[in-house]
Amino acid sequence: MDSITVIGIGKLGLGFALLLEQAHFNVVGVDIFPEYVDRLNQKQIEFAEPGYDDLLQNSTNFRATTDLKAGLDHSQMIFIIVQTPNGGGTKFYDHTIVSNLLQRINKLKPKNKKFIIGCTVMPNYIDQIATELIPNCENCTISYNPEFIAQGDIVKGFKNPDIILVGTKDPEIRMYMNYIYNRMTNQSPQYHFMTPLEAEIVKISLNGFITTKISFANMISDLCDTLGANKKKVLEAIGADTRIGQKYFNPGLSFGGPCFPRDTKALKQLMDQNSIPSKILEATTEYNEEHNRRYAAYIAGEDHFLKKKALTEVKASIVNIDYIKIQEVCYKPGSKIPIIEESAKLKIAELLVKVHKKKVIIQDTEDIIAEVKKEYGTLFFYDTFP
Repeated sequence: MDSITVIGIGKLGLGFALLLEQAHFNVVGVDIFPEYVDRLNQKQIEFAEPGYDDLLQNSTNFRATTDLKAGLDHSQMIFIIVQTPNGGGTKFYDHTIVSNLLQRINKLKPKNKKFIIGCTVMPNYIDQIATELIPNCENCTISYNPEFIAQGDIVKGFKNPDIILVGTKDPEIRMYMNYIYNRMTNQSPQYHFMTPLEAEIVKISLNGFITTKISFANMISDLCDTLGANKKKVLEAIGADTRIGQKYFNPGLSFGGPCFPRDTKALKQLMDQNSIPSKILEATTEYNEEHNRRYAAYIAGEDHFLKKKALTEVKASIVNIDYIKIQEVCYKPGSKIPIIEESAKLKIAELLVKVHKKKVIIQDTEDIIAEVKKEYGTLFFYDTFP
């Protein structure tokens, strides 16, 4: 069982595949883009994600292919890590890509395979949809093993997981997953084995709780700023209670990125569909936006104490009476990965322009500015770092 196949070797799947290779597994990665696959095999590709370049250059037992059958033939263990983007509608996540893939696999009629889906799906997808899409796959099972990984920190996240979550009805999967992750990670992971439905609920519930915690911390931060208290000391004291904890309980900007906002909305939708009040999650999202509005008001306002504090925390500066400059607008502070989805700083910048009638200069690296221009066009002025 030292051979593993990973279908979907994009940003997340490639990191997983290369770390498996580093752990001395023989890994085949399957993708649909021939040029990308060729560049991976020739090791002629560079990545912004920390650690990926070294992992690829030092790999000896990893190869990529566009041949799905070759990937299936390579191993009994098949990890599937493809996109499930926001789709809206009753399912929230768009399962089209993973469902189409399972139908393609079904046409090839593989035998004795253990499929492990790693992308985020809505509860009951594994039991009610995925398993129904592979009727021609003899003695095959589908399990769920979502990751809790942030872009810009993928390697560290995979190697140091808080938990390994596995939803399965396959009695052999526990042994296999222990064997794989014990070799791949830097620690003895905390395993949680359960049904696929339970694991699907855990996945979106975890992020829903974290965002609620962040919004609560931001609400207390705004109270401290308004009253003149030291918000860092206040939140440190609250978080020192072990029932609350310090993680994600610090003064800061609103939550953003590809996962937190969408998983919170997905959980709310699931609650609403099952007639369970979701006002906690609704308030979480509402206060996240309120926090942005307050920062914009602080920066644009006449209260010099709050203006100075907000400018420092947003990494913004007053260029002159007409212009405000905001630096480093990636959704994740300090990251150079060009992801601006739900960026708090860009939301604040947008409010400064549209609500407070200020002129805003966005200063960042060329690749991040390119992403901002795609989204906002001429709303802002732009300046690259020297």
